[in-house]
Amino acid sequence: MPTITTAHTPLRRRTALWLLMTGVLVLLVGCALPRPAKVPMDALWLPASSSGPGHTLVVFMPGSQEVPQDIVREGFVNQLRWRHPGVDMVVADAHMGYFRNGSFEARLRADVIEPARARGYRSIWLAGISLGGMGSLLYAKSAPGEIDGLIALAPFIGSYSVLSEVAEAGGIARWQPALPLQPGDFQRDLLRWLKGYGDPAQARPELYIGYGTRDRLEPFPGLFDGLLPADHLLSAPGGHDWAPWKAMWVDALERAPLRP
Repeated sequence: MPTITTAHTPLRRRTALWLLMTGVLVLLVGCALPRPAKVPMDALWLPASSSGPGHTLVVFMPGSQEVPQDIVREGFVNQLRWRHPGVDMVVADAHMGYFRNGSFEARLRADVIEPARARGYRSIWLAGISLGGMGSLLYAKSAPGEIDGLIALAPFIGSYSVLSEVAEAGGIARWQPALPLQPGDFQRDLLRWLKGYGDPAQARPELYIGYGTRDRLEPFPGLFDGLLPADHLLSAPGGHDWAPWKAMWVDALERAPLRP
């Protein structure tokens, strides 16, 4: 199964992945160059209490043009503490540099997820906006059983051509990708994984996903029909920007079963 972070990837496959991620980079960032991928990945740990870790940790990932401090400044941490005072958060600096060099999943696992388990967290949710929302989905897909829930706000999940293919089929639930997938085709691989939400026999973390009403990344109406309950689909007025992201974050926190 194709993945965007497999170590020792063959040259042709690495080239395909690099070209695909470059296209995503242009879409999400424009002409800005990604920052270098540091080892270890930086992470801003924000426990709710000084008395030790709670039961649940939310791992938040910013968008392609944000840094962890932006997530704090824009109120995402305060909103979590207001609605779930015993839940801890860490904001991982999982920027485009990690996706572009193929190390995103490995670094998030080694530098954030495994240390979180070592600290005693029993339930881990991934959350993110834009690139971070996409990263949340990709990581959960690659790590069955590791993640308990997902809150993906305005994630990139497919290019226009790929989503048009799904639209013609009538949505993900009816879409059947041509197999085998081409090397590096992480978009159809991700959509195929999302398709599993319509099959009760396939275990998936609880998923809340949404887009602003004028978001350039918003997929076509009905994409998730037959896959997710209506209250797991989030929406807010606006484009690919802070106002709808913050509104959907509040809605997600009201709906998601986060236990302290």
